[in-house]
This record gives sequence, C-alpha cells and structure tokens, in this order.
Amino acid sequence: MPRYTVDLHNHTPLIPSDYRGDPATTPRQIVERALELGIDVWGIADHFSVDYGPRLIAAAEEEAAETGRRLLVVPGAEIRVRYEGEETHLVCLFPPERADIRFAIVLDVLGLTSSVAPLEELPFFAVERDPRDVARIVDGVGGLCHIGHVDRTFGDYCFIESELVHDLAECPHVSAIELIDHSCRGRFRDGLAIAHISSSDSHSLEEMGRRTATLEMPELSFEGLKAAFRAARR
Repeated sequence: MPRYTVDLHNHTPLIPSDYRGDPATTPRQIVERALELGIDVWGIADHFSVDYGPRLIAAAEEEAAETGRRLLVVPGAEIRVRYEGEETHLVCLFPPERADIRFAIVLDVLGLTSSVAPLEELPFFAVERDPRDVARIVDGVGGLCHIGHVDRTFGDYCFIESELVHDLAECPHVSAIELIDHSCRGRFRDGLAIAHISSSDSHSLEEMGRRTATLEMPELSFEGLKAAFRAARR
C-alpha cells in the first residue's frame, strides 16, 4: 500500500496575531513549501475557523495543474475545549468538499455561530463541553478529530498528565493522538491502541515540516486518510 507523509496540524496567516511568519504569506507559498518538504497531506488547524481552506485548496489545484505536483489540503480547525477543570485541544478535519457547511453544523450543535469571536481573540476562545462529545459531533458530520500535542511541555497545557487523555484515547470518535515524543505512548493505560502521529503545529513557513507522520493510505484522499486511521485502531 502507498505510504504518504502527513502534517495535520498547521496554522495559516488567517489570524495575523497568531501567525509567527510573514502575514503576507500567500496560499501558493504554503503549498510550494509543503511540497518542497515532501509533504503529501497538509491539514489546516486555525483556531475556530475553516475560512482559509478554500484559498489553500485553490492554490493546491493551481500547483497541480501547472506542475503535476499534488498536495492534498485538508481543511479544519483547532478547537479549545474546557471540561471539569481540564483543557483539551482538538484538531478537527473535514473533507474538502463542503467543509464550511460541516463545520457550521458542528458549531451549531455546540451552541455557537461563526465567527465565534473577533479574529484576534479566536486563539484564546474556548468552549465548555465534554471533548468526547465534541469528537462525536465531528465524527457525525464525516470529519476526523484528533487530540493535539498531548505531551507538549511548555506553557500551562500538558494534557498527558490528565486522566481525561486516557478516556479520549479510548473514545471511538477520536481518530488519533498527536505526540511530540512517541515514547510517551507507553504512558497510556491501553498502550495507545489508536494511531499516534506527529505534526508541526506550524505558525510560519519555517516551522512547516518540523514534525510529520507517515501513513499507509489506499489513496491520496480524505477517505484514504480516514481508512489509514481506522486501520491503525486495534
């Protein structure tokens, strides 16, 4: 089966205050940089917004038409969730077709509307909800939901120390756990029986590709990505 390099957690210039690179960076520059790094699947995870997706998808289509090089752009959003004193960062990805409609349904079920907050406040916005319920909602609209950088050691967020992370790892609606250090999988009570991936969590062109994962996928498509995650679950 073909193997593809995926990087499923990246931020764009959509929120200039959250982007550490040049805010004038273009979608085409992002696509070209991803391809230079050997990335096949690039996931967008701007906070609470999928608005940059159409721009990147169009740039990827232009690149493919002009050069034959194909990048699968997967639109999505990072959702900060608070529950019983815990904070979870969920990376929610959607099929490129009608991603905006699917995300709008997720927001509606969560009692939110787009935009949930002013653009510069989106990185700090959080919704009060059981993250397992959020994962169920995303799964229900045909999306994928994985838990972002659970072993991050800087700032206040170090989710791997939480009991809730084990419940999420065993939740049937969670597609993967994102790790910086894969040796941390031994800290999960089930030995981490779902896919464990690494992603850049990039906020600039320079940070892209600093962490990636390789997945066996039947085809280069969103459905191929879903199939790879299903196959990884024991």
